[in-house]
Amino acid sequence: MEDLKLIRNFKDGDKESFEKLVIKYRQTAISFSQSFVHDYYIAEDIAQESFASIYVYKERYDEKYRFKTYLFTIIRNKSIDYIRKKHTTFLHEATEPISSVDVEEIILKKEQKEMLNEKINELKYDYKIVIYLIDFYGFSYKEAAKIMGKNLMQIKILVYRARKRLKILLQKEA
Repeated sequence: MEDLKLIRNFKDGDKESFEKLVIKYRQTAISFSQSFVHDYYIAEDIAQESFASIYVYKERYDEKYRFKTYLFTIIRNKSIDYIRKKHTTFLHEATEPISSVDVEEIILKKEQKEMLNEKINELKYDYKIVIYLIDFYGFSYKEAAKIMGKNLMQIKILVYRARKRLKILLQKEA
């Protein structure tokens, strides 16, 4: 609800409200784009471009959608456009801050994360994206459907199949 208030204030001319939205979502926006383009600096540019697009075309924002859903839809589209233009591969591992001081635990977590990302990258394109959106970024099925341009039933099927396939890949590894 706070985002809605900020976006409404921004539409009414309060630029500081938009800055608060940028600060709130900047890192997750970069991380999400990076899952497509594999390069932090390019992802940073795409995220910045996405925020700029929202800033310039603020009247396009439909308040029935959460701001984060709207932002991630734009980022997804801009990331795909970049991939199409550059013919690059996508989906880099999601970044997570490590809070443990135990070196062995850090190494073990890193190895597990690398194996999980390796297996996720073996999945089909739509499976990868739906796993990242729902399991890594915490979007609802409905929001993931909006971002991916699919209906709710298609997302439910994709999530089921993606998780099932990922489980098989992880069991083969073990």
